[in-house]
Amino acid sequence: MKIYRLTYKEMPWDDYGDILLIGMTDRLGRRNGLLQYERTGPFQPDIIISGSDDLLVTDSVKRKIELSGLMGFQFKPVIKRHVSIVDWTNWNLESKDPEFYPDNRRPENYILALPHSQELADKMEKVWEVLVEENGTFLDSRTFKVGEKDVDIMRTPDSGWFLVTEKLKLWIENNCDNWTEFWDLDDLPY
Repeated sequence: MKIYRLTYKEMPWDDYGDILLIGMTDRLGRRNGLLQYERTGPFQPDIIISGSDDLLVTDSVKRKIELSGLMGFQFKPVIKRHVSIVDWTNWNLESKDPEFYPDNRRPENYILALPHSQELADKMEKVWEVLVEENGTFLDSRTFKVGEKDVDIMRTPDSGWFLVTEKLKLWIENNCDNWTEFWDLDDLPY
């Protein structure tokens, strides 16, 4: 079975581009068991890994997954704690620098140094955390052994990666916007 690592696309502008794309889920911790999401808007990727290892999807993608027959997905709502208005999707992604740098040139200040817009947060789609079961293990740095569960997305106890089947890879490529990448485990550079 072909397995891929799911990750987000490399952005221009290093950490500045990353924070604009993925936002933050690891700064505030959970509230009543729910992730607190901080990001720019109005853009929200269909599917993204935020924080150190939180997989998020929009409400429309969640509904499609629930109807798709894909296995291994459970969802929890996410609190949109802070959404600042930075419409970076209109910026020149080929440019050496972003359209503007945030206060103190700290990437997180695209979010934290600007006011929260509840109006914008309410207009954006609901966001869901994807809860993923462990299924398999890395025998060494290049060899992954799939577990016994019949799932299309999985984690391992020995990595923070989200691993997906070819079926899910193709589904994401055909049903989600283009902000993810897939690394073939057979072709990893180490």
